Amino acid sequence: MSRRKQRSAFDQVSEFNRGRIVAYRDCGLSFRENGSRVERNQTNKMTICDRWVQEGTTDRRGQSHPLQCTTSREDRQIVRMAATDLSVTSRNVAHHIESVTHNSVSARTIRRRLQQSGLSARRPLLSLPLTQNHRRLRHPWCDERRMWMAEGNELVFTDESRICLQHHDGRIRVRRHRGERRLNSCVMHRHTGPVPGIMVWGDIGYHSRTPLVRIVGTLNSQRYIS
Repeated sequence: MSRRKQRSAFDQVSEFNRGRIVAYRDCGLSFRENGSRVERNQTNKMTICDRWVQEGTTDRRGQSHPLQCTTSREDRQIVRMAATDLSVTSRNVAHHIESVTHNSVSARTIRRRLQQSGLSARRPLLSLPLTQNHRRLRHPWCDERRMWMAEGNELVFTDESRICLQHHDGRIRVRRHRGERRLNSCVMHRHTGPVPGIMVWGDIGYHSRTPLVRIVGTLNSQRYIS
């Protein structure tokens, strides 16, 4: 805070003292005599008394705020566009609003309006498209081993990961409210088709882990076992 703002905040007169200043003035006391009872400078007292005479009140005037560049109707349209297409960017929304209203709106203003309505840009949940057969087989396997404790230290988890070279880098965002992470509209399915990429393999256990191994070629069942 600047010194001028600090001094302005320090010189603010309470409502009780403003009433005392007006009452002493009505009793015929001068501003100098008034100063011995209320420790405020003479300019503040004159301003308070003039406002009482002209406006009939001693309340401080509210601070002026800058006008918003979007109306309430445009704000609702911004939220509606983001709720209809969760992956729409703030820049595209700004271009649409500018083309309709012919007013320049920045992408930062769009993000501020969406955050005020509870819509923040978050990464979508990545998931594999599991079939009903996948879910049926996984449920009994997990149910049989849900009471494992010491046995879990002997487990080794292996997995391979393919780094695709022709897809997004994870910067796509969806706008959603809290608790909507698992909605179908907020989930982005990973592509499993043949595309150029690099395959790496590794495993991890309770006590150790292995370095990543690059797999050249196609990883089939025989190569996976060997």
